[in-house]
Amino acid sequence: MLVSFEEVIAKIDIGGSELNVWIERNWVLPVEEDGEFLFDDSDIARVRLIAELRQDLGVNEDAVPVVLRLLDQVYGLQRALGEINEAIKALPSDCRRRLEDVLRDSSDD
Repeated sequence: MLVSFEEVIAKIDIGGSELNVWIERNWVLPVEEDGEFLFDDSDIARVRLIAELRQDLGVNEDAVPVVLRLLDQVYGLQRALGEINEAIKALPSDCRRRLEDVLRDSSDD
């Protein structure tokens, strides 16, 4: 479900001008339809995260894109690991055991 710009600023303790700046800086990437920004759940979560970084943690404007980029990388790695884990589960049991052995041996090094 998509939420309007006004609904986002009402849900989260930020001003409209502040949210506009975040959009201009590509910190948040809502969909634009008929000149209006619409936010999905992931956009709203990102707005909450940025608000927390700025307001609660005192992260300055220069550091926000760095933090966001690092978090995006972490989430991307988590997704990739989940996909790898599912692929491993789909392997025949003998292949899975051989892979476990190889991973165990490499972690001993």
